Amino acid sequence: MTEQDLLSRAEGVLRANDVGEYTKPSGRLYPHQWNWDSAFNALGWAHVDWERATREVEALLAAQWTNGMLPHIRYNPSVTDYAPGPEWWTDVPVTRAGEVTSGISQPPVLSTMVHLVGLIQPDEQRRRHWWDRVYDALAESLLYFERDRTTGNSPLIVLVHPWESGLDNSPRWDAAAAKGFRPTRPYRRVDTTKVAAAERPTSRDYDLYMFLVELIASHRYDMRSYLPVTPFAFYDSMFNAAWYRAVKDLNRIADMINRPVIVSDASLDAFRRAYQATLWDDEAAMFLDFDLTARAKVPVHSWTGIAAVYAGLVDGGQAELIYDGYTKRSRNCRRFPSVLPDQTGFESDRYHRGPVWVNANWMITRGLAELGLQSRARQLGEATIELVRRSGFYEYFDAYTGRGAGADQFSWTAALTIDLIKRPIV
Repeated sequence: MTEQDLLSRAEGVLRANDVGEYTKPSGRLYPHQWNWDSAFNALGWAHVDWERATREVEALLAAQWTNGMLPHIRYNPSVTDYAPGPEWWTDVPVTRAGEVTSGISQPPVLSTMVHLVGLIQPDEQRRRHWWDRVYDALAESLLYFERDRTTGNSPLIVLVHPWESGLDNSPRWDAAAAKGFRPTRPYRRVDTTKVAAAERPTSRDYDLYMFLVELIASHRYDMRSYLPVTPFAFYDSMFNAAWYRAVKDLNRIADMINRPVIVSDASLDAFRRAYQATLWDDEAAMFLDFDLTARAKVPVHSWTGIAAVYAGLVDGGQAELIYDGYTKRSRNCRRFPSVLPDQTGFESDRYHRGPVWVNANWMITRGLAELGLQSRARQLGEATIELVRRSGFYEYFDAYTGRGAGADQFSWTAALTIDLIKRPIV
């Protein structure tokens, strides 16, 4: 398959999943608008239809809450066969009347994607006008975490649900799931009727998810009330890296449209120091999550430990150390397994327990390039494109065989493949 054929097929995936104002992550499994999916999808759209990319972003911003939070799901009211649905998230404080959303967020990559989408537009006036139109909403979406999701003396952001991490059933959450939390009312699942159950989270995982949904909703989404009582509160290394990178990118936009930056350099320096001091682990030679309930690092080595490379939270030397160590420990896998194969809980084809994800590879690839590690970035970017070329536009890929798994015709796989081809590492 030629590069142009791959680009044409990738565009076809986006168009097939286009609902008009947002892009479904996949045709059958995910019918609503998901937060970081739409952010990545906007980047892909920008290369083929820039105006469509801006609509994707603005549709997501329409779901914003009065406190600034961008929910992880913006529900489509016309879809009735999805579960668990909006009935679990009652009385959400949306800004725009009629919007129906979930009650948690997702990794805040949107401002970074908006920065990149804008740079793809060659007309400087159009770019600046669009950035100015969405700037305030983006600023509030990031400041929400600083205001409502920090605790104690640390500037790091607290994660409150596995879904919020974007990596739902990562082994990082196994200790919490093993405690046997269950919701008070029954719930149903539709995911295992559309995708093999062996490739999805287990019932034990879902019991934890739905227990936490009930707990969050019972506290009326007030995180100051919720955080002291929840059994699930983490400094997630990838989530925090995404926030730091997003703030840096929104500050770059601010400089270009003559707006005040949202977080000062001094505050960002303090965040960087806290990230290094709290999450770096010498023995693992990577960053680890921190469990605020157990007051201990989470001893699971996954790709999130490299996310600091994407964010620029490390220099080139530390990035080499982390990346080369991960590469060596996963040498029998396709690049890059989401969990290292020597870890307890690794499964090569089950969702976030080992499979390769294109969005993770994209984030690491771009981070390596920006730190001056072009050779490594090219290798990972090319390996990612080749995996998609051979196996198709799947949600994720078996870490050993490269077989596509999960949902087929997955939007962000297509969108980020387009970006990797259109903006090659030089």
